Amino acid sequence: MKSLTYIEFDVPVCTRTYGVAPCTASIPATGSIKCFNSKATCQDTANFLADDVVWRFARPASYLPDDIEIVAASILDISYTPATISLGKDLGTRATLQITFKDHPHSDTGEGFDKYLADRTYDPYSQGTFWGKFRARQPFVRGQELRWITGLLGDELADMETRYFVIDSFDGPTPEGKYTIIAKDVLKYADGDRAQAPALSNGFLSADITAVATSATLLPSGIGNAEYPASGYINIGGSEVASFTRSGNTLTLVRGQLGTTATTHKAQDRCQLVLRYVGEDVADIVEDLLVTYADVPSSYINVAEWQAETAAYLGTVYTANICEPTSVATLLSELAEQAGLAIWDDNIAQQVRLKVLHGVLTDAFTFTPDNTIEKSLTLKEQPDQRLSRVQVYFGQKDPTKPLSNLDNYRSTSLTIDDEAEADYGSSAIKTIYSRWIPEAGRTVADRLGEILIGRFRDPPRRVTFATARYAETDVSLGQGYRIESFCVQDATGAQSNIPIQTTRVNPGPDKFTVEAEEMLWTAPDADLTDRQIVFDADTFNVNLRTAHDSIYPAPQSGDTITATVNAGVTIGSTYFTLTAFDVGTWPAGVTVNLVLNGTIEGAGGGGGPGGEGGQNALVGNPGGLALYTRQAIALDMSGGGRLWGGGGGGGGGGGGFSTGGGGGGGGGGGAGRNGGGGANGGAGGPVGGTSAGGAGADGTSSAGGSGAGGGSGFIPNDGGGTGGAGGGPGLAGAAGSPGQTPGSGTPGSGGAGGAAGKAIDGDSYVTLTLGAGDIRGARIN
Repeated sequence: MKSLTYIEFDVPVCTRTYGVAPCTASIPATGSIKCFNSKATCQDTANFLADDVVWRFARPASYLPDDIEIVAASILDISYTPATISLGKDLGTRATLQITFKDHPHSDTGEGFDKYLADRTYDPYSQGTFWGKFRARQPFVRGQELRWITGLLGDELADMETRYFVIDSFDGPTPEGKYTIIAKDVLKYADGDRAQAPALSNGFLSADITAVATSATLLPSGIGNAEYPASGYINIGGSEVASFTRSGNTLTLVRGQLGTTATTHKAQDRCQLVLRYVGEDVADIVEDLLVTYADVPSSYINVAEWQAETAAYLGTVYTANICEPTSVATLLSELAEQAGLAIWDDNIAQQVRLKVLHGVLTDAFTFTPDNTIEKSLTLKEQPDQRLSRVQVYFGQKDPTKPLSNLDNYRSTSLTIDDEAEADYGSSAIKTIYSRWIPEAGRTVADRLGEILIGRFRDPPRRVTFATARYAETDVSLGQGYRIESFCVQDATGAQSNIPIQTTRVNPGPDKFTVEAEEMLWTAPDADLTDRQIVFDADTFNVNLRTAHDSIYPAPQSGDTITATVNAGVTIGSTYFTLTAFDVGTWPAGVTVNLVLNGTIEGAGGGGGPGGEGGQNALVGNPGGLALYTRQAIALDMSGGGRLWGGGGGGGGGGGGFSTGGGGGGGGGGGAGRNGGGGANGGAGGPVGGTSAGGAGADGTSSAGGSGAGGGSGFIPNDGGGTGGAGGGPGLAGAAGSPGQTPGSGTPGSGGAGGAAGKAIDGDSYVTLTLGAGDIRGARIN
């Protein structure tokens, strides 16, 4: 068999003609000689219009076919380092193709060469060399497609094996007359020196803003329309996330979002767009990172195939807030590890492949001594691959902080295989810091630990072997096979076989050299129709459907959703008008269970401010709602759960009778999580000698705050009234007392106490098992 080897790549050549409209180039106005229809030599770049021309080169051979056109038979050497897949760990290593060409004279004729040869004053064959001129004319070929073609004499070019790469770098020509091109596989686009997500934003604040400002203006002028969407999230100054809507360069802001705290910012503080993925299929996330941020051609990605793979073997979704430009390769590596993926470039099919780790079928193609090259099979132990416990930090509190900040995670998950630690005599620990698993995602975190231990409980062996080319034993990268050999024996000594997944395939001219990893696999228990959502850290204003959709695919009829609030955990509300726990809207046929072992508590109402001297006080705010539902749910509180409405705020104390009266005391805040704030007392009257009322105390999660006493008046018996106490959980706040009067006049009236917060709105939808549970507050529809 006579082998053939070709290298071809695409050269961008301008389709314009020098000096012919729309090209405005002319001698001597724009240059002393005509261009070479390349970007580097263009004299009117505004009208440069490139089209790719294919240049093909061959490895020298006396039998090269005449019907396959080439520029030159100038290939000296081809060195190929195949890609390595890292199974469930990261992106592995990129394939590298290095081609060394022999430099030589050239006539500058042919497609893609000098269109204006007749106008030159020199002989191109005797002046300079092919690759020397190429370097001067085409220095911008990085990223151009390059193809490595191999076949046998007699094959049609289209039938030969073609592997696709992108040019990464070049060198030469050297004094020895050599020119080298290095090409990589398409996933090189994702490396951090070329692709980041989100991209760096160029906008910054035009002026200082306070912690409560709700608008800001961006600079430089026009940056809003150029880089920022109509709405989204920005990271201001690297410390606060705000949501925004935009008109031109003006932003309307909602401050302190995604777990961050509103703070002051200075002019020129940067405004970085935040990249958010909320409850998305990992297939869609990987596709977006590669296409949108790494500029991988969309033709390389069959997202429907990926979605079928994740639906069959994964069944969870992922959520992340990425507040700073981050290497796309880093993000993809995190997903590979945390979703149990293998991602690689299939450089024959021009496809990026994505597979979820899973077992190899027992009837997969088996390599045996009969179809492998003799003595090529080796097995090597990899004890450092073993895992016995996986600890996952998840539920980031503040996405602007580094992943390594342990105090920035709400929750941890620990998966341990005690038997494995006893068998091997020690633990083997893997720690993961996850931005992709949100709060309430304990089921996902636990499953991640089960997947990793199921894969690496026993250290997989590394397998190498070789098969002959053109012997119907071609091997594909990333695929599952089985291997059978004398080296693989069972406990009786009988020859056995083991499952493998190929991680590296090197295609030589006469054989494939293969590296693979033993595919040990114990599938985790995963019933995706019985979906668990666990709240194991304090949080606020939960919408159960939103929490579900951040970790699972869309629910369907027949699914059972069980949400558990662990003992010692409180779900509260940041404000009395917001519900602490909203069950949300679900499709018909979905069963929703809520197991409440901890506390769901509405926010406390704020106390009413005291009246100023001679004026009435204000009422306390009502307590907040604990649980809202219009979905039928089973509520189990038998484990001692607490479902408490917020306490109403106490009314303010009335001001004293006259303008010389004392200010009324502030009402106490209602009980709640968060507790209501105690109100300020009213100011004394404008006459000298008066005093303001005191400030009411804040409510706590278990008790309302006390109301404050009134201030003194200018004359006796003209003081302000006492503020009312905030209500306890599920109770109304007390009314404030009226101010005093020294005679028959009417002082300022005390404010009414805030209404009690409700425990449940939607009681008729709830099937309750109370047991040792405690409900405080009304249950209404």
